[in-house]
Amino acid sequence: MMPGGRALMQLVRPYSRLAATYDQTLGWASFVRTRRAFERLVRHYGIRFASAADLGCGTGLFACYLGRYWGVPVFAVDRSPEMLQVARCNCPDPRVCWLRQDLRCLRLPCPVDLATANFDTVNHLLTAPSLRAAFRRVYANLRPGGWFVFDFVTPRLPRDGLRAYFRRFRSLGLHLLRRIRWDPRTRVLSSLIVRRAPASCVPEMEVHRERAYTPRQVVRCLRAAGFLVRGLHDAWTLRSPQRCPERIIAVAQKSRRREVSRT
Repeated sequence: MMPGGRALMQLVRPYSRLAATYDQTLGWASFVRTRRAFERLVRHYGIRFASAADLGCGTGLFACYLGRYWGVPVFAVDRSPEMLQVARCNCPDPRVCWLRQDLRCLRLPCPVDLATANFDTVNHLLTAPSLRAAFRRVYANLRPGGWFVFDFVTPRLPRDGLRAYFRRFRSLGLHLLRRIRWDPRTRVLSSLIVRRAPASCVPEMEVHRERAYTPRQVVRCLRAAGFLVRGLHDAWTLRSPQRCPERIIAVAQKSRRREVSRT
């Protein structure tokens, strides 16, 4: 607090303010890379799907792409109401159904052939038990033979320990400052985003936290959930990683045989 009780900064819920400018700052660049990699992996693995779910859909760019380009019904899932509000405006497509859910309690209206989770979605699960719980729910919401394609950041990120950058958006009339800090002991990546709008006297700050996972941890959690791990790929080259890259795309599949329910 400043003298006289004036707040230096207002802490707000993650994505509550960033949602409005997410696509301009991060969303579009990530979507273009994700779409290119996804199409190559679909060809490589011969993935076929008549329905899909995009988990951690954010502003809906990838969910909209799945619905429009592939012509399939899509469940788009996120736990941020602000991100979902932007997504609905981005994509008023009747093939996309928007759902506010936590991945650890995922319950789709019906099973799907494909689940995707892009741009660090699984890294927002900060503990291994949370990761395992989410994978179990994804598995339960896939049809037999269904595919799960997702990316995750590893402990190789970031290389320089601390990065900060400032970016001005003149057309939006606001300033954004993003500072990223890496804790190698906990493997937690903390991102502080400060937003200052002309009409506001007090800057607003969001705190985002992600946990980096090793490929071994992710594979172990996938197998514990019942998945067959079809492949791991360097997110930039799509080659099988010889060493641990900063970001990996995993391709997993549910067994084709129908499971007998236990009583």
